[in-house]
Amino acid sequence: MVGPGGARSLQEVLRQRQGSEFVGRRQQCDAFRANLHAPVAERKFVFGLHGQAGIGKTFLLRQLREISLQDSALVAITDDTESNLVRVLAAIARQLAGQGGEARNFAQRFAEYERRHDEVLSDPQAPSEARELVLSTAIRFGLGVVRAAAPGLGPVADAVPPEKIQEWVEHCRGYLAKRFGSQADVRLLLSPVEELSPHLVEDLRKITRHRRLVVLFDNYERTSEVVEPWLLRLLQGHYGDLPLGLVIGIAGQHPLDFNRWGEFSSITVSWRLDPFTPEEARTLLDRKGVRDPDLVDVVLELSGGLPLLLAGLAESGDDDVHDPTGMAVARFLNFVPEQESRDDAVLAALPRVLDEDVLAVLREPGRAVGLFRWLRERPFVHENQGQLQYHQVVREKMVRYERGRAPRRFRQHHQALAEHFLQRRDELGLPGDSCWYDWEWRTLLVEEFYHRLCSAAHRWLPEALHHCAVACGFETEPAVRAWLDAIASAARDSGSSAVLACARDLQRFVPPGGSVDRVELQRYLTRRLEQAGYGQPVGTRTITPDRGTPVVGESRGALGGASFFGGDEQGSAPVIGE
Repeated sequence: MVGPGGARSLQEVLRQRQGSEFVGRRQQCDAFRANLHAPVAERKFVFGLHGQAGIGKTFLLRQLREISLQDSALVAITDDTESNLVRVLAAIARQLAGQGGEARNFAQRFAEYERRHDEVLSDPQAPSEARELVLSTAIRFGLGVVRAAAPGLGPVADAVPPEKIQEWVEHCRGYLAKRFGSQADVRLLLSPVEELSPHLVEDLRKITRHRRLVVLFDNYERTSEVVEPWLLRLLQGHYGDLPLGLVIGIAGQHPLDFNRWGEFSSITVSWRLDPFTPEEARTLLDRKGVRDPDLVDVVLELSGGLPLLLAGLAESGDDDVHDPTGMAVARFLNFVPEQESRDDAVLAALPRVLDEDVLAVLREPGRAVGLFRWLRERPFVHENQGQLQYHQVVREKMVRYERGRAPRRFRQHHQALAEHFLQRRDELGLPGDSCWYDWEWRTLLVEEFYHRLCSAAHRWLPEALHHCAVACGFETEPAVRAWLDAIASAARDSGSSAVLACARDLQRFVPPGGSVDRVELQRYLTRRLEQAGYGQPVGTRTITPDRGTPVVGESRGALGGASFFGGDEQGSAPVIGE
């Protein structure tokens, strides 16, 4: 049965539909298509694609596959799902055979390898060293740099020391000779890649007499330690002369290292994939049926133009559409294979402003530099004068998640951050009331008390309000707004009913589109603190006492936020800035 567009299988229908939805990368697609028909003197034989996670490398690689198939070329594509290098070679041969390009010599020799391999592993008389050798020579991904461990063995896993390999060989040499008889079979078992590769190259030369060949390698950042030494030897002709009808595509997060690939620069094209432009992103969302202007704007900002994240958001269900940010963060963090890095991203959302010193409070100092560099590349993190800030909506999601999964740890981290900002204030060494005229000192004070409210709201709320009242007396409106914003942020992030009620009550002094009434705000805060029995009246030039002195009668007990501000205990009221 032949479907629409001449498709003969479900996979072909899928590829056709994916191709019809493909957006962007037209320059690369057109260049690759033209290269398939270019004269040999002008043709490129290696295409290197690189870019950050989610940039669309896999999608483009599969588009190049479709272009090649449409041009009647044979195509094989591998990634880190193959367990070792021998399986990579077998996957290439298997895919070509499925398209009519039978690699008969390789297939026969590979079948012999599998039989010998299984014989050793299933033989109860086999020395343990023989089994270890068989397992070691099937080089697995993720075990480190491969190397020639002993003469005649070929590359083996770095996890096995060369002296141990040589010791194994001496112990099982007699067994191997008796079991197989043929030295060729012994070499096949001990050095399968070296023995199988010439057969694969010979078959590729035969196939290209009638068809062009395209071999693609995806997720190269995970497989390069194992695949790259083999690829370089392949291009150097170590396994035989390669046919002119062969094109190789490599997709990974990093560009091909010139120190290793420099000798092939004349036949190589390097493509760095950038995020989609706003126009390309809107086109993709429109094709996916996402046309609501507000939702489009949120998706564009959160995705940072990353195609995979854009596509995932566009294809989300109804629940995800109502909450696109949570899904965006979850999907993007899924691109990070290490659980520790995902935890780092959530933990780093706790401060409102990030630098390496702040990160060193949350993680050991040695990791702070690398974590800061990593965060700079996230699409939901913005940089401003060397400091980092999460996109506000993303940050709220992460903070809420961290508070929910570990409330005690959440408070401890905020307490440590508060002490960090206090220490930075002290290090400025500003005497007396001069500190209130220093912008950096005032900024550090606001951040300190934001974290204090998140760590222990009932203990620190009165002192935070006292500082806000002092600021009203002689600071500018932006400085007063900074205090109101900090209280509003703490209300959202801490979930404290006292801070929520306080933030709701203070909204009356921030009219929409108007200026903060600093005089009335100061008068109101002073009166309410006095009525509740906290501290002394705040004058227009009053300076806060030293940190060792309770500012507002701390010994009188926790402030009853709900009763003091007339709110409820559920904290459902809107807060400043919402």
